[in-house]
Amino acid sequence: MKIHVSIPPDKTLYRVLREKGLIKSAYCGGRGICGKCTVKISGKDVISCLFWGPFEGEVEIAEENLIYTGEPLPDILPSSETGIGVALDVGTTGIETAAFDLNTGKFIKRLKTLNLQSVFGADIVTRVEQGAKGFYSKERELLLKSIKLILKEFNTKISKVIAVSNPVIHHFLLNLPVKSFEAHPFSPIVSDTVIKTGKELGVEGFENTTFIFPPLIGGFVGSDFLSNVLAIKKEGIDSFLIADLGTNAEMGLITEDTFLASSVPAGPAFEGVGLFSGMRAVEGAIYKVFFDGRSFRFLTIGNKKPAGLCASAYFDLIHLLKSFKVLNREGTFTDNLPPLINNYIETIEGEKAFVLYKDEDSLIALTQSDVRKFLLAKGAIYGGLYALTNGRKIPDYLFFSGDFGSHLDSRSIKGLKVIPENLPVPIPKGNLALKGASLLLTGNLEEAEKIKEKATVLDLATDKAFEKGYIEGLEI
Repeated sequence: MKIHVSIPPDKTLYRVLREKGLIKSAYCGGRGICGKCTVKISGKDVISCLFWGPFEGEVEIAEENLIYTGEPLPDILPSSETGIGVALDVGTTGIETAAFDLNTGKFIKRLKTLNLQSVFGADIVTRVEQGAKGFYSKERELLLKSIKLILKEFNTKISKVIAVSNPVIHHFLLNLPVKSFEAHPFSPIVSDTVIKTGKELGVEGFENTTFIFPPLIGGFVGSDFLSNVLAIKKEGIDSFLIADLGTNAEMGLITEDTFLASSVPAGPAFEGVGLFSGMRAVEGAIYKVFFDGRSFRFLTIGNKKPAGLCASAYFDLIHLLKSFKVLNREGTFTDNLPPLINNYIETIEGEKAFVLYKDEDSLIALTQSDVRKFLLAKGAIYGGLYALTNGRKIPDYLFFSGDFGSHLDSRSIKGLKVIPENLPVPIPKGNLALKGASLLLTGNLEEAEKIKEKATVLDLATDKAFEKGYIEGLEI
């Protein structure tokens, strides 16, 4: 897989690729010893941690490291249609898909990959800015390449795709300008349902596939969040709070009469991207960390050899380090630690780090920079939920959507002030955007459009309650 990268003078190619989630942390910590970060430039092998900027050009990385198999989804309603349908959740950082037999409704397979467009910025605002600087076509090319890559993995003809995303990604997919997202009030050009063929979109190999883009809500709140709400409503619940914890974190307060939605730029930390040992919630990811009285222990997804930390593990570990006073209230590593804890502390890339695991192939650690990035993401989520519920009646349910929420421990939520104290304990629901998109494959599109009509977007940019909540949420 060839991708376009830009390396500033003070960074290595390895650092740039790792921050985008396109390569794992090398055991040697970027000293050119282990060779685990080798890529190709102009057909030649290059050890990326020894390749310094400035550089602008194409880099080839191994495709086999980009595709993962996900957990099964429930079957959907059968229909009179024949062929294979795919639910496609195009996130800012990651892309998830699930294939179904349209006639029987039977689930076939679920796959995950990275959104290669992230090389142009970890968040959607940066990508809008890069688009304005002349990189729009390249950004769209990488986005379509990511979608083609994952659809090809199903190795079958695909009849229909329901594609949900945030509004910026939606506009890139439809080849619409993203200029309206450069400044307030951040209004989509098109927000109604759109139907296109793969040929019209430029998805090579899927020219005859029908792509359906459900309606957007508005601002930075997209069809992915609409799918979240639809999935919960299909469970018979009409009053609830919900937070989809991704790079562009979307959340809402929904009652029988009200649908108030908002979004916050949480960054890719909840996707496990941009962190020293971060990875998505796939096989090999450490998802739970605990202390057994003598040492720090962990569990991995699929009981595989540890390959890195997904977001829930970061919360567990940060909570534990707070409890042991390794981290202070502001999230800074402290000094004069007892020997039991001090044995885990090392210096990595010039900063303090807690090393949870290492062997001849890998080094899994939490660095000071990781803690800061997580607290910024946590503060945004806390602030958004605080603003949504400020002065309003709070429902009995709070749902967390996304892979991160599936493994998050309730003690870590409470201990780290992830949510305001007056909210109910969050219920993890997995990727509701993908589940909602799957429900739209064989119906429910009219219901989704009715939900959209009830929605109002809460503008957090001018909301004093959000500012207050964000500052509160930065502490642990």
